[in-house]
Amino acid sequence: MQKTGISKYVVVLLMFVFTVAKTNAQKFSPSSYIAEHKNIAQQLMTETGVPASVILAIAIHESAYGNSKIAQHLNNHFGIKGKNSSRKIRSAYKGYQSVRESYLDFISFLKRRKSTSDLFDDHGQEDYQKWVRGIGRSGYSTTKTWSSKVLATINRYNLDEFDQVERKKATLAEVKQTKPSDLLLSSMEKNESLTSFTSTQTHVVGTGETLSTVAKRYDTSIELLKKRNNLQSSKLSIGQRLFL
Repeated sequence: MQKTGISKYVVVLLMFVFTVAKTNAQKFSPSSYIAEHKNIAQQLMTETGVPASVILAIAIHESAYGNSKIAQHLNNHFGIKGKNSSRKIRSAYKGYQSVRESYLDFISFLKRRKSTSDLFDDHGQEDYQKWVRGIGRSGYSTTKTWSSKVLATINRYNLDEFDQVERKKATLAEVKQTKPSDLLLSSMEKNESLTSFTSTQTHVVGTGETLSTVAKRYDTSIELLKKRNNLQSSKLSIGQRLFL
């Protein structure tokens, strides 16, 4: 009986050790979560205009760095409710085939809601604070401190550094100086006199940028940008070159 009791104790102890080891192996740390998911966030920022820092910070906050049950078993990193076919847990939260699918559905969720759809037109990908506050005001979370906690996560881990992808691309494009002949031809085609330009500096429009964000960046006005570029509306296209 004594040997049997010892054997059972050993088996239980080994099972406990195995379970703890398995659980620890699955856990993300803040740095490992960011390292594993930053590329997804940046790709979706380029495709949709939502700042990578906002995507990452909300995912971190809602999924506890990917360690929550619904993140582990349903790939749900944003707490969005819906159907799932999991046999591991019973949950009212939506299930996804991949983490990327969860990230993309979160952005689609923002686009579908009237309270957040305007964010895509009003704010560029570098206005992460306005994005977070806008999402917070929309009722995405009922917690009053939600926005401040998400912003604190961005600041703590310098997540806004991941928002600079398009700026770097635009800067590289601006290094290639516009040829004088091209500038002259452009002026003639737009029926503008050469004297209307005080500078040949240009800016290439990146994803999510608006006339407002460009004007603010270069300390100028929307009206002046419209005049120098013969724009009839405020709509911009990705890759469009603006005279400053």
